[in-house]
Amino acid sequence: MKINVKALVDPKAILARKGLGPDNRLRKYLAGRVKAHCDPYVPMKAGILKNTAAISPDGSELTYSTPYAHYQYVGEVYGPNVLTKRGWRSMAKKGCKTPTGRKLQHKGAPMRGPHWEKRMVADRRGVIEDEIAAFINQNGG
Repeated sequence: MKINVKALVDPKAILARKGLGPDNRLRKYLAGRVKAHCDPYVPMKAGILKNTAAISPDGSELTYSTPYAHYQYVGEVYGPNVLTKRGWRSMAKKGCKTPTGRKLQHKGAPMRGPHWEKRMVADRRGVIEDEIAAFINQNGG
């Protein structure tokens, strides 16, 4: 005996209900949570670096946009630099800096420092997973 079964399931509708549709609600939510959880890990003196964090419109990228963001992320002093009465000053022409091998000193270390998103995920992964599960459940779970 042969039985034909036709499933009347619309996978696009299910994904959209869960926030996984073309409007990228889940991705935007995840990016917002990552940004919020990264804040205590981002190097901070006056807060400019962490306050420039911007999420792309589709939620696929989180960008820190200061001229020194790369140096802070790597956690290494780039130069050549000279020590003046006011502290270290760069002697490099724009775009000509190279790593010096010296580690940056971060106020608020060890929590604040280089590769902040990796350290945040190591500490907060379970919390973020719970937040994502709650978001999915609230949106038609």
